[in-house]
Amino acid sequence: MASNDAGERRASSQQPLAYASIREKGLLSSRRSSYGWILVGALGLTTILSYGTTQYLFGTLIVPVSDTFHWNRASISSVYAVSLLLAGLLGVPVGYLVDRYGARLLMTLGSLLGGLTLFGLASAHAAWQFALLWVGGMGIAMALFLYPVTFTVITTWFEQGRGKAFAVLTFLGGLASPIFFPLAGALLPIMGWRSMLLLFGGLHLVIAVPLHGLLLRRAPGGEGTRTLHEHQERSLLRGEEVTARQALRQRPFWTLTISFAIAMLGNTVLFTHQIAHLIHRGYDPVLAATLAGGLGLASLPGRVGLNLLSERVSPRVLLGLCHVVQALGVVFLILAPSIPWLLVYVLLYGAAFGAISPLKASVVADYFGKKAYGAITALQGLPIALCTAAGPLAAGWLYDLLGRYDLAFWLCAGGFLLAGIGIALTPPARQRRPVAGERLEGA
Repeated sequence: MASNDAGERRASSQQPLAYASIREKGLLSSRRSSYGWILVGALGLTTILSYGTTQYLFGTLIVPVSDTFHWNRASISSVYAVSLLLAGLLGVPVGYLVDRYGARLLMTLGSLLGGLTLFGLASAHAAWQFALLWVGGMGIAMALFLYPVTFTVITTWFEQGRGKAFAVLTFLGGLASPIFFPLAGALLPIMGWRSMLLLFGGLHLVIAVPLHGLLLRRAPGGEGTRTLHEHQERSLLRGEEVTARQALRQRPFWTLTISFAIAMLGNTVLFTHQIAHLIHRGYDPVLAATLAGGLGLASLPGRVGLNLLSERVSPRVLLGLCHVVQALGVVFLILAPSIPWLLVYVLLYGAAFGAISPLKASVVADYFGKKAYGAITALQGLPIALCTAAGPLAAGWLYDLLGRYDLAFWLCAGGFLLAGIGIALTPPARQRRPVAGERLEGA
């Protein structure tokens, strides 16, 4: 009896400590989430600038820079292709450094490098100088400040509401193309491409560098990357999560990876060469850039609507349909006899493109779980990076050979169809069911 009484006294004395610990963790989580939303806003702004002055900027530079340095389309496309490949290859070590040391220094250096590179590009007087600066400068900068790094920051700051934080960040990032495509198209005839690059470089130094340097910090507390919801989910689900090695031996990994890579090849070709294609077809450069920017606006409903629909309809089915819609949109771009046809292209292709990134993430999680999600997506990233680099280069070569982009774009449309078919033929993911009598939150 005495021992039982002593045990009860010890247990009762420990309860206040346990409750205090829970209370402290709750307050810590609340403070983390509050400051996390400040970071979402700041990173949303810098993401607009980062994508707008790298991936979306290059498409507006193809014609004026080619004219300045007397480059053919294959040569200038190869510069962009190699920079994308370098950024993709650097993603693995950059991710390791962000996990180990945080993103503050890396993102600040990336923005500083991006701004200085734009200054250098504006002063380039030879083709080799432009190529070296874009590949060596922008290639490294893109690895330091684009989505893979910002996603890691948001992950560590949000224990709850992480999905909403990602939605807000990607929604803001989706504004990059509707802002910078028409902005660059309007500035080019007014100040020329060199002065425009000086302006954009200044934006990096004045906006992105201070925001990254002053606001970014490591999340307080312990494991910011694992949420309570994820711990509950792991305890309620039956079956083991798939490791990266196991995924490599499964057919869905390869069908999905090949489909993702083919689709990304087409996306990169279009975003790189669509403005040059429209100018070649006789459209005003400002109008061409405005239409390209409209893709970003058209993507916003897809980012939200189809992502919500995926809670009721299989993400795999929706993703396959999105690639088919992309193919149809490209057909309108190729055959367009007038602006209304181009508007149909913008609406179809833009809405489908906006939904692809969140749907891909859901599909991979459905098939392979979360245990090795990062490793599995990294393995998928290598062939995707190779296709991302090869696409613009091949399209530029076909333009130099044929004097038009039609064949390259027809191949893109076919590629989107193949991607949709590949995803459709992938066996459905096995459903992992909750333990009897239990239900996942939000189910």
